[in-house]
Amino acid sequence: MTAAVATLVIGGILGYLAQRSRMCFVGGIRDFVLIRDTYLLRGLAAFGLTAWVAFPLAAVAGAPAAAPLDAADALTIVLTVVGGFGVGYVSVLANGCPMRQHVLAAQGVKSSLAYLAGFFGGAVLFHMVTAPLLFRILE
Repeated sequence: MTAAVATLVIGGILGYLAQRSRMCFVGGIRDFVLIRDTYLLRGLAAFGLTAWVAFPLAAVAGAPAAAPLDAADALTIVLTVVGGFGVGYVSVLANGCPMRQHVLAAQGVKSSLAYLAGFFGGAVLFHMVTAPLLFRILE
């Protein structure tokens, strides 16, 4: 119960900050490449800096360490990267990153609600259909 409440509180704070700052990682990279505008890119830099500081602090606080990678995990990494590029490509076509789509959906933008319905529907289909097939193929 404590984890659920903590997640709700932290998610509310992060959602508020994302909405107020217009944070969008994909949009930041797009704006930098197209017009050299770095305003949205600051969110990506802040995210990276926060992760760089927070992960070692979490390790000091007693969080479990990640398992070392072996040869079997290389395929998982490749599939994750390919899937991430796929989500990024579709997100660019939908005019924003998933984070921004969540913020816009919370503001009542119907196209963002449709995007998220497809996003979460795709996640469910992946876990119900694609993942078991991949596990059978890779065993």
